[in-house]
Amino acid sequence: MLRGTLAFLVLVVLAAAIAEGRRALLRRGWHAPAYPRLPFLVLGFLLGDRALGLFPPDVLAALRPVVLLGLTWIGLVFGLQVDLRILTRLRPWHRFIGLGLPLLPGLAATAAALAFSLDLPLALGLGAIAMVSSPGILEAVGRGRPPSDRAAARLLRMLAATSGLPAVVLLGVATAAWGTVAASRGGPVPSWQAALLPFAVGAVCGWTLVVLVRGVADRIRLLALLFGIAAVLAGAAAVLGLAALPAAAVAGAVLANRAMLPHRILKVAHVLDAPLLVALLVLVGASWTEVAFSWPTLAVLVAARAAGLMVAGRVLAAVAQRHGVALAAQRPWCGLLAQGELALGFSLVLVGTVVDDPGVLAAAVTALLVNHGLAVLWTRRELFPAASRGRGPT
Repeated sequence: MLRGTLAFLVLVVLAAAIAEGRRALLRRGWHAPAYPRLPFLVLGFLLGDRALGLFPPDVLAALRPVVLLGLTWIGLVFGLQVDLRILTRLRPWHRFIGLGLPLLPGLAATAAALAFSLDLPLALGLGAIAMVSSPGILEAVGRGRPPSDRAAARLLRMLAATSGLPAVVLLGVATAAWGTVAASRGGPVPSWQAALLPFAVGAVCGWTLVVLVRGVADRIRLLALLFGIAAVLAGAAAVLGLAALPAAAVAGAVLANRAMLPHRILKVAHVLDAPLLVALLVLVGASWTEVAFSWPTLAVLVAARAAGLMVAGRVLAAVAQRHGVALAAQRPWCGLLAQGELALGFSLVLVGTVVDDPGVLAAAVTALLVNHGLAVLWTRRELFPAASRGRGPT
């Protein structure tokens, strides 16, 4: 108990200090590239049971409230960016590729996982992770520079931004419909009810938040309301056994499409992004064990996902050319390799609900690092060749 309390205090101090230090550097004109992951993973490992021993061996279980809150916040921020008005203004073929092409790496990853004889829930969860891409890498590498292929850059941003929508739905169904949700009375609920439960809870909490934020303009009050609803969602996830991230994404989407001034709410929500992301990365690093590593998971999320994205890239080029848009960049699918905090959250959800294997989490995080590095190399070479002569690495 004392060791868990010490770990919590160390985590809070680290997250707050690193976030404040980053803000201070930004105020001095230092523009951070994509938020670094590896240093915080290494820091977590050094603080973990296999090095300094400040964190207990089962740190993810000991600090599960922190993990649930971090996952809830990731889902809430993602949902706040889902603006249906923008989606409806897209051209039909944009909506087709934006919502359809992420299915290809998801199907490739699921099929590969089944070929490795992994359980179906785990295979579906890995498929959901494979569907997610991050648009942040293009802004981080470009830093305001014009891309060499504007059409490819615009389409890749749109694809990465919309890839999370079908992925969240698949993750919610995969984690709920396979017996991971138990009712407070009467034991397990039917699969169809379990699949709907995260989305129903998220919709109720989202509508409650819409009512609460009416007429509220103060940043502190908005942040308090957002944090409160995130705590409610995290508590519901703990009690009902459902996945917190999909439920929070639904709540955020309801708020984004029904509340006044959703962009102001999203800006307020970003205040806690950095400390919670740091906390999750440190916890993942502290949970790392050299004897537990799932090589099939790594192969699925690197090789099989890349194969699915390769097919998606060919479809993208063909559909774009059919509509009069020629892509000059070679292998545009490489721009979709990068994955951000949403994919990290998916990995934690998967380990916390579908499987109890730290090796899966270690392999999934390793895959995120590998995919990020490959995406940076391609983006610098193809879209922003001048960025390779810029200041500092990404």
